[in-house]
Amino acid sequence: MPPLRFPPFLVPLIFINVTGHMALSGGRLTGSLFILNSGYPEALVGVFMALFSVIPVLTSLQIGRWVDRAGAVHAMRIGMSLVLLGAWLPVAYLSLPTLFINGGMIGFGFSIIAMAAQHTVGHLVPDATPAQRMANFGWYALGHSTSSVFGPFVAGLLIDAVSIRASFAVMALSACVAAYLVVKRINGLPRPETEPSDETTPDPALARTLEPDEVAEPARRPPHVLDLLSTREMRRIYWVNSLTTASWDLFIVMLPVLGHRLGYSASVIGTVFSFFAIGTFAARAVMPWLSRRYSEWQILRVAMIVITLVFAALPWLSVAPLLMAAAIIFGGAVGLSQPNMLSLLHSAAPIGRGGEAVGLRSMLSNGCSVVVPLAFGAAMSTVSISALLFGGAVLFGTGVYPAHHGAKENWRARRANSPN
Repeated sequence: MPPLRFPPFLVPLIFINVTGHMALSGGRLTGSLFILNSGYPEALVGVFMALFSVIPVLTSLQIGRWVDRAGAVHAMRIGMSLVLLGAWLPVAYLSLPTLFINGGMIGFGFSIIAMAAQHTVGHLVPDATPAQRMANFGWYALGHSTSSVFGPFVAGLLIDAVSIRASFAVMALSACVAAYLVVKRINGLPRPETEPSDETTPDPALARTLEPDEVAEPARRPPHVLDLLSTREMRRIYWVNSLTTASWDLFIVMLPVLGHRLGYSASVIGTVFSFFAIGTFAARAVMPWLSRRYSEWQILRVAMIVITLVFAALPWLSVAPLLMAAAIIFGGAVGLSQPNMLSLLHSAAPIGRGGEAVGLRSMLSNGCSVVVPLAFGAAMSTVSISALLFGGAVLFGTGVYPAHHGAKENWRARRANSPN
C-alpha cells in the first residue's frame, strides 16, 4: 500500500474549520444558556438549535450543484460572509430575535463552507486510494473536533466569569480569523472533475459489490437527485449517515437541558461538551492508522454499536464525571463516522456530481438537525428525558445491520479481488 500523503491545502482548510466552527459550537451553547437563564421555555432551546439547520435543509442540494459549477473558493467566501454577520449580531444587540437570526445565518453560512471544503478534500490527492481519502477526511475533521473542544469550554468559562455577551464576542473574533484565512490562504484550491458521468456508479471496484440490477445503464435523461439513491450502497450510506447525525443532534440538544435541570454551572456543561469533542478528536487523530487496517464499513459497524449502547446507558448517568466519560466514548464513535461516510460517498458518487452528493448528505443531516431538536422540545412536556434516550437507542440500533452488511460485502469484494 502506498504511503499516505498530507496535501498542503489541508492546513488552511483545517484552520478554517477550527476558527469558523468556533462561532457555531460556542455560540450554540451560549445561546442555549441565554434562553434557559432568561426564563424562556425549554422548548425554545430546541427551536434555537433547529434554526442552525433550517435553511441548509432547503438549500443544500442547490448549494452542492453550485459548488460543482462555481468551485469551492467562491462558495466558501459567500458562506464566510454569512457567518461573520451572524456572529456579530448578538454582540451588537442581544435578544431572543437576534439570537434566532444568529442561528439561521451561522448555520447556513457554515453549511456552505463545510460542503465546499468536504467536496474539495476528497480530491486533494489525484487518484486517491480509499485509505488516502479516509486519512484526508480524518485530518480535515480534526479541525471540527478542535473547535468543538474549545468552543463550548471557552464559552462556558466566559459566561461564568464575564458575561454571555463576552462569550458571543470571542466567538465572533474567531470568525474574523476564519474570514482572513478564506480570503488569503485558499486561492488555487484544486477542482475535481466536472464532467458528469453517464453512469450512476463510476467506480468499477464498487460496482462489483452491487447487485447486477443496481448498476445503472447509461443516462438517457438529465441527472436527477433520486439517481443518487439508485444503488443499495448509496442508500446504505445515507441511512447510516442520518442516524449518526441524529444521535449527535439528540446529545447536543439534550445536554444543556439535562445539565440545567441537574443544577450544573455553565462551566460544567461546557466541559462535558468538551469531553465529547475530545473523543471525536482522538478518533479522528487515529483515522490514518485505522484507514490502513480496516474498511469504512468495519469502522462504522463498531461506531453504530457504541452509539446505541451509550444512549441506552445515559438515563443512569446523572453524575457529572459519568456524563463526561459517556461523552468522550460517544464522541469517539461519532468522530469515526463522518470521515468514513465522506470517503464512502466520494467512492460511490457519480463523476461530476460529487458536490450534489455531498449536498444531499448535508440536506439529510440538516433535516435531522431540524427535526430532532424540535421533536425533543415538543416531547419534553409529556415524555421524560430517560424515555427519549431509550427511544434514541432503539432508533440508532437500526443502523447496526446495514453497517454490518456493508462490511460483509466489502470483505467479500476484497477476498474476490485478492490474489490466491
